[in-house]
Amino acid sequence: MSTSNANSFLGAVRVDEHNADRPVGTEIWRYAFPLAWDEPVEDVPVRLSSAAGAEPNGSNWMGMFECARSRHVDVLPWPAANAIVVAAANALYIVDPRTPQQFSGLAALAAITGVTFDESARHMFVAESLRIHAFSSARHLLWVSEPLDGYDARFRACGRRVLTVELQQAEQAHGSEERYPEEGCPSVVRLRIEDGTVLRSRFRQVRDYWRKSMAA
Repeated sequence: MSTSNANSFLGAVRVDEHNADRPVGTEIWRYAFPLAWDEPVEDVPVRLSSAAGAEPNGSNWMGMFECARSRHVDVLPWPAANAIVVAAANALYIVDPRTPQQFSGLAALAAITGVTFDESARHMFVAESLRIHAFSSARHLLWVSEPLDGYDARFRACGRRVLTVELQQAEQAHGSEERYPEEGCPSVVRLRIEDGTVLRSRFRQVRDYWRKSMAA
């Protein structure tokens, strides 16, 4: 588990000044992480009207988000952060339309596989296949978990200060024909919400020790 001090926001680019086709009274901003993606991407539009509280000056807001092409995209309101969350396979964006020139979020090294919130809705958790990322309602990254024992992380529950995550297991041990009994089947891990510490049971501790001893 690691914490982050990199709480500065990234900058969006306003693209409506020379766009004659834009809707009247609408500001258009483009959001993208400064990375070269390994897969094709496209700009996905998300629009919020002033009636929904987008801009205090009465104008509308539209965001163009760089997302993996032809992949599912979720748009989630986050009232506690006064924000809109755009979750794609390759990236997650957190934007407060009242300050559209800045954003935070996550550029995924592996696919984003889930988003959930704690009971207060003041903390958001993002599953990135092998790790879990936590964000505060100030739209800052709080912590990143250690690499989990499996892949394709999916949230099962979040409550009582514990995050429950289901993981797929490899079919067999790397470099070995031997297959562990639980491999190929889902497993469940639990993380402490405050800091992302993995809460290991005594059985898991013994199993991990046995695996390391066999690999030595």
